[in-house]
Amino acid sequence: MSKVCVIGMWHLGCVTAACLSKWHKVVACDPDPAVIDALSAGKPPIFEPGLQQALSDSEKNGNLSYSKELLKSAEWADYVYFAFDVPVDEEDRSDLSMLIDAFTSIIPAIDSKKTVIISSQVPVGTCRSLAARLESAGKTAAIAYVPENLRLGSAISDFMSPERLVIGASGKDAEKAAQMLFEHVNCRKMSMSLESAEMAKHAMNSYLALLISFSGEISDLCEGSGADARQVMAALLSEPRVSPSAPLMPGLGFGGGTLARDLQSLRAAGKEKGTPTPVLDAAYSANQHRKNYVKDRLRQALGSLSGKTIAFFGLTYKPNTDTLRRSLALEIIGGLKGEAGGIRAYDPAIKTLAGIQGITLCHSAEECAKGADAIVISTAWSEFALLDYGKLCANMRTPVIIDSRNALPSSSIPGKVKYYGVGVSNGV
Repeated sequence: MSKVCVIGMWHLGCVTAACLSKWHKVVACDPDPAVIDALSAGKPPIFEPGLQQALSDSEKNGNLSYSKELLKSAEWADYVYFAFDVPVDEEDRSDLSMLIDAFTSIIPAIDSKKTVIISSQVPVGTCRSLAARLESAGKTAAIAYVPENLRLGSAISDFMSPERLVIGASGKDAEKAAQMLFEHVNCRKMSMSLESAEMAKHAMNSYLALLISFSGEISDLCEGSGADARQVMAALLSEPRVSPSAPLMPGLGFGGGTLARDLQSLRAAGKEKGTPTPVLDAAYSANQHRKNYVKDRLRQALGSLSGKTIAFFGLTYKPNTDTLRRSLALEIIGGLKGEAGGIRAYDPAIKTLAGIQGITLCHSAEECAKGADAIVISTAWSEFALLDYGKLCANMRTPVIIDSRNALPSSSIPGKVKYYGVGVSNGV
């Protein structure tokens, strides 16, 4: 049983600490003392199914503890594991300051017996630059990059039972140490250089972004030609050369910053090296334009939005989580502020909107829809498909539904409602 210091306690770090503590002794750290205080009181910073219980179980069996002392914890550990959820700015560029500050603070604790693991999503070249910082301080340590691949809502199973694990290593010692840390994870483990592992993460997310952007464009063509994009995508997914789990579906593009961050990282690398990236440029541009889809459909249905009240069903980044961080719904709402007369929202996981202006938060779907000019289904919570839209629309000023997630079964849509799905004949 190894000793692991996990640094960075938001989604990635909390899941990593909870899962690794099933096999190892783990001390979880964060530069923000308030985060550690909350975790010590049994309150994770984000909802993830099974996370709170997993953390509690590991605390009870003595495998997990929390600490505000990064340096002391790093001195104790065999592995120093960086698991920050790297934030991005409004242009989807990574901000590594928190990771670099924490890394710099623990350098005095590093020696040749320790292994540094980076799991945060970082631009290619980052791990090599961190290794150079150690060398310049006269330190020698094995460094490995194990890119995270956790999805909100299924992160624990993603960590425990991945389809494969990519391990980038600074050398044989780093590769061996990373293999040992994850020896209980039963999956294919692919070893490569630090740069190749970083690039593999960029390439994977950029590929997914390309497919999503392609889906959006095909969806728009389907709307204009009378085809049903859902049927078209089903045909594509049945093709042996296309993975059945590929993100080919009608939709609003990608949000959350994750895919866009990797596109931006590769575009930046291209500019730095003088390598054109026209395909990546197009995917990023298409996704930025895609954020206008809901506004365009609202204008199509309502004409001018001045004085109109828009009811949004769903605010979170995706169902079964409570995170609003880089939520696509909030980005769409941001594009309507100042044009629509009023914006209301209901989300089953959100009870307050501290720091977010211009949205009236409602306690029920009924309250949200009453007197509204349009409903926008912006997060595909399963409960939204079960609502009685006959009653909801009867209390609206104008019965319009923009189903941006194609979440509603056709049987739930009242006959005299203007319904707009994505990639289907609209306004029926």
